[in-house]
Amino acid sequence: MRPLRRLALLLVLCLAPVLRGASPPLPDTPQGRRIDAFLKAFAEGTPEAIRAFIAENFAETALAEMPLDQRVQRLSGIAKQTGPLELSKLIEAAGSKPTFLARTRAGEWVEISLVLEEAPPQKIRGLRFEQSEGPNAPPPEARKSSDAEAAAAARARVADLAASDAFSGVVLMAKDGKPFLLEAAGMADRGLGVPNRADTKFNIGSINKIFTQVAIAQLAAEGKLSLSDTIRKHLPDTKIPEADRITIQQLLTMTSGMGDIFGEKFDAAPKDRIRTLRDYLGLFETDPLKFPPGAGRAYSNAGYVVLGLIVEKASGRDYHDYVRERIFGPAGMKSTDVNAPDAVVPNRAVGYTREKPGDAWRTNVYGLPGRSSSAGGGYSTAADLLAFDAALRGDRLLPRGWTDWFFGDKAAPPPALDAPPRKRSGGLGFAGGTEGANAVVESDLDTGYTLVVLANQDPPAAEALMKQLRQWLGLR
Repeated sequence: MRPLRRLALLLVLCLAPVLRGASPPLPDTPQGRRIDAFLKAFAEGTPEAIRAFIAENFAETALAEMPLDQRVQRLSGIAKQTGPLELSKLIEAAGSKPTFLARTRAGEWVEISLVLEEAPPQKIRGLRFEQSEGPNAPPPEARKSSDAEAAAAARARVADLAASDAFSGVVLMAKDGKPFLLEAAGMADRGLGVPNRADTKFNIGSINKIFTQVAIAQLAAEGKLSLSDTIRKHLPDTKIPEADRITIQQLLTMTSGMGDIFGEKFDAAPKDRIRTLRDYLGLFETDPLKFPPGAGRAYSNAGYVVLGLIVEKASGRDYHDYVRERIFGPAGMKSTDVNAPDAVVPNRAVGYTREKPGDAWRTNVYGLPGRSSSAGGGYSTAADLLAFDAALRGDRLLPRGWTDWFFGDKAAPPPALDAPPRKRSGGLGFAGGTEGANAVVESDLDTGYTLVVLANQDPPAAEALMKQLRQWLGLR
């Protein structure tokens, strides 16, 4: 489904140009100097400037996890998207996660955190980019003193949002795989008066891409494909431009130059005719690339459709059958599938959309393809997504080295067979959304928290609530 772009995996930016003012001064501290170096590198924006910034400011442990050249490529792509960044506000100037609000060249707002080493010289371990409502956004809410207090706050917030018709869905909060909140609110079917339940199935949008990534990693681990393989190797008859150059890894990391499947062609297409992955090809196969393969980064649903076709070719199985048997089954995801919008599915939420607050709700059925794809649009439950996270963390879906790769950077080389296990940190964050559907999964390896918010309403219904959950748990 039409995704919500995240920069981190990238980002969704709020289009809200405002009058420009003077940037606040940066403190003469390690945190201030790292932020200053970051902003100067983005102001210049060249790969050379980005390389110099990373070499000087990143910790050796970070460069061991992702080599310099790969970090340069990734950060250069982000800098190209955002342009020079104008510092607007220091949100947190001390500690190991200095955070600031900045505005892009297009007047869009982004909150950026530098994750620093605890001990001097406090070099950078990682970066986090997140959408922002701008300087007028409400201040972050304080961390709660316990999981029980965070759950109580979440339960009250869900009730308030549901009462004002601002949220309809399910919220799950878990620690080390064990839920300490599972709350449903709103209506699964407004016409029939059916409420959402804890086990209601929701459209999860682009979260399906995680399953496609796992499928590719499984097949790579089995030697049935290589991340360096080109599209042409597996789909010899394709009409995709530069199919001889675009690699599977570029498709995974959205650096292939391919674009979207949504647009005028999709709007004009009979939705009930889009039933297989090959049915999507007519929406993008002959479109020119946005940039040469590897030269930039752009969100690409088309690329993930192609990945699904490669899964089919390499495995000899229909994509949907493959993920049922190799991912959903082993993970214990009994309520996750790829049902068509016109199928009769028990306990499935209807998606509701509207142009603006106050308008009448209408279903999103006319905006959905006849079947989901490897790029998104399947249905799942909060419990199933928690089960997927547990299976992934427990190395039940991938060999240990490939799980490490999965939780690391997907632009990194594939793991060597004799590579020692590495300490995992960070986590997984992915969002999906389209008209009438919004879903977010957050998995934090350092704390053991897993958070799931599913909504059968327009974005950012789930994402806005997820941001509050993270604040209550002290996650950034």
